[in-house]
Amino acid sequence: MRRSHVVGLGLVLTACGGAPAAPDAVAAFCTDDAPRAPTFANMQLLFTGCTSCHAAGVPLDLAPTTSYAALVGRAAPSYADPPVDESCGGVLVTPGDPAASYLFAKVSQPAPCAGSRMPLDEFGESKPLPACSQQLIHDWIAAGAPAE
Repeated sequence: MRRSHVVGLGLVLTACGGAPAAPDAVAAFCTDDAPRAPTFANMQLLFTGCTSCHAAGVPLDLAPTTSYAALVGRAAPSYADPPVDESCGGVLVTPGDPAASYLFAKVSQPAPCAGSRMPLDEFGESKPLPACSQQLIHDWIAAGAPAE
């Protein structure tokens, strides 16, 4: 496995509550000098650590084989009983419109309209993604949320 893949995996695990990564690993995933391209392959890399909570059998499955269909054009799932509209009337990813995409709100706003800012750490506390990772999500959505 190439060093860049190991570093990227360390970041996504840390971002979604997995094993901590060294501070330089976070910077190495994406920086202002070396931003990641807004491709779905990079989105899947970013979501890898999130599958510890968002996996098969839960309302939002971010596994590589299901994540695109689970995100693009879909309302956020309900997590409460009785169900609560977690999306606040929006959809997770509205291609071409990050401001209308609840996924972007959930990772970029300190207090989204419902629930907590994602990702959560191992204690259930919000642990914001680095700005460059938030920008990657924004740019992927703005580019039309391409599947490739």
